[in-house]
Amino acid sequence: MEGNVASLTSAEISSLWSTYINDSIVACLLTHFAETVTDDDIRPLITETLNVANGHLHAIEQLFAAEGIAKPVGYPVEKHVYPGTPKLFSDIFYLEYMYHMSKFGLTSHSGAIALASRQDVAQLFHQFLNEAVMLNDRARQLLLEKGVYVRPPYMVYPKEAAFIEKQSFLTGWFGPRRPLLAIEVAHLFTTARNNEIGKATLTGFAQVAADPEIRNFFLRGVRVCSDIMNTVHDVLRESNVPTVMSPDVTVTDSTKPPFSDQLMMAVINALSAVGTAEYGAAMAVSLRRDIIALYASLIAKAGAFTEDGANMMIDRRWLEYPPHFLDRRELVLQKS
Repeated sequence: MEGNVASLTSAEISSLWSTYINDSIVACLLTHFAETVTDDDIRPLITETLNVANGHLHAIEQLFAAEGIAKPVGYPVEKHVYPGTPKLFSDIFYLEYMYHMSKFGLTSHSGAIALASRQDVAQLFHQFLNEAVMLNDRARQLLLEKGVYVRPPYMVYPKEAAFIEKQSFLTGWFGPRRPLLAIEVAHLFTTARNNEIGKATLTGFAQVAADPEIRNFFLRGVRVCSDIMNTVHDVLRESNVPTVMSPDVTVTDSTKPPFSDQLMMAVINALSAVGTAEYGAAMAVSLRRDIIALYASLIAKAGAFTEDGANMMIDRRWLEYPPHFLDRRELVLQKS
């Protein structure tokens, strides 16, 4: 770099690189959504979200070019989206998916701001965050207008403050369990909703995947999501908390792939990463030991599934190498 402008840190490069990869995936999905949507209320939001994703890609490409950093390959639309194929999901699924991904943008962009050192990078992620807030608000309003927004469970308002008096508040293995806390229900609700979206996505992808091994991997994911949803619903029902109701996230009967197998694997890996992050956040704020253990088991289950998916992508040379530090030992060996 010329002048006194500091080079990008490893944290900034990582945030920018991850954002580029994720937005290139989103651009592929939204390209198919835009081509096949029939709801005139949802179409403008798809167009705007696609424009935002492409804007992110362009901004990061410009910054990397200025810094002399190699642009990621990502997932070019022309390679991974097959135009003219029938729609694979309902319009409501499109809306639900955009709402789901906007929530991921809220957390990832705010995290990138916290890691940024340079003002231009912080400002760029501030812009990305503001766009995610806007898209999240528009998607939520549309879901409400169409009567398909799924609210977290209601509860009786607390009427007075109180303090915990017994250590049994933390137990959960044996004997009567205390009622769930509001924060515990909130995360259990989010866990169920994430797995509903994941199950629908996996079901559609299993219908159209060309590779039998990948198809079976998606079907395995459907079973994993179903098991997690059933477990969460059992915990909620035990405390007489209403279980989550699914909106219309219909998968069509199409068997013609709108996307490459590589892109669909990347989508599932991204959804798994979002789910694992949610399990960690939920585990940190849950105070009943059985719920903490539940999330620990979900992290292990999701981790095993994600690792198997990553290995399949590596076997096919589909997994792009993230930015990494030099292997000094390898450099030394090359001189020998």
